[in-house]
Amino acid sequence: MKDTLCKVLYALPDGVVEARRRSVVKPLVAAICGIVILAINYFAVEDSAGALSMMLLVSGLVLVVYGVVAVVLRLAGSERVPYDVAAKRYMSYRERFYDRERLPALLRAVEDGDNAAIDAMPTSNISAVTLAEYRTSANGMVAYVVCEYVGFESKPIIEPRVIRR
Repeated sequence: MKDTLCKVLYALPDGVVEARRRSVVKPLVAAICGIVILAINYFAVEDSAGALSMMLLVSGLVLVVYGVVAVVLRLAGSERVPYDVAAKRYMSYRERFYDRERLPALLRAVEDGDNAAIDAMPTSNISAVTLAEYRTSANGMVAYVVCEYVGFESKPIIEPRVIRR
């Protein structure tokens, strides 16, 4: 589902959506914060065996390890995510699950591009019908695909739909 939506978004005219590597800024900031916490622990805390020192040591190490691993994975990995050039934002992915009896109303809402009706529809924990979507944070562009779980696999019911506002 995710790949299907990405292909449709990347095929839009005028390069509206690009495939970009995720930013390394947030993991880098997390690693720097971890280093600062470790420095505070080393220079400012007098009791090296106390609870405060241990808490600072563990939280600083966790942040440093997370930041370094995330930066390495983002730089070395081949994963790309949709980036809306006009909005200057990465598009976020979400899947929602619905009961099979909600399928006609869901299809109607997707065809009409009615985000309010889709958001108001009650979801389920069973993936009989799945709505996969990529959207910008300001809802400037939304891409939907509705899939139905049949025979141990999820198959698209309708062609992916892209709605621009």
